Amino acid sequence: MITLVKTLGLSLLLLLTGCASQYSITESQIEQYLNKDMHFEVQQGNKLIGVSLKLNDMQVVLGAKPNTMAVTAAAMITVNNPLMPIHAKLKTTFEAAPWYDSETKSIYLRQLDLVKVESEPADIERYISQATPQLMGFLRNYLENQPVYTLDTRDSNQALMAKMTKEIAVQQGKLVVKF
Repeated sequence: MITLVKTLGLSLLLLLTGCASQYSITESQIEQYLNKDMHFEVQQGNKLIGVSLKLNDMQVVLGAKPNTMAVTAAAMITVNNPLMPIHAKLKTTFEAAPWYDSETKSIYLRQLDLVKVESEPADIERYISQATPQLMGFLRNYLENQPVYTLDTRDSNQALMAKMTKEIAVQQGKLVVKF
């Protein structure tokens, strides 16, 4: 009788595990997380001569390219100088490979590649071109070291998934958490 109960229990566990063998995180969920929990601001120099960069709005595209997550960030940049202060909006797009860290229960990005920079006004790029590589370096470093999504262990479903997750896969419009 005990063997039958163990066998039925094991069969039920396998059946439940098979039904819930994946969980997905949508682009919208990641965008909400990024826009709520990720704050990036850099200031270099002083009020007379200096540069500041602040991220505003992030958008995510998953799976447009295989195993790739694209993050587009709107940024406000200010270059202070006595001759010609500059205020501009930048729209930067990075592509990266997302990966899951089982210790922190978080998804991070690696191999970030800056694929596009747009500015408003459009001709402002020539004025900020010397500062752009350094600012993009700050942004790249920040995005590689901050989670783009963390499973919420206060939610019972996500807490269970956090314990069982082995890897993630990028599909069109979502990240699939695999057990």
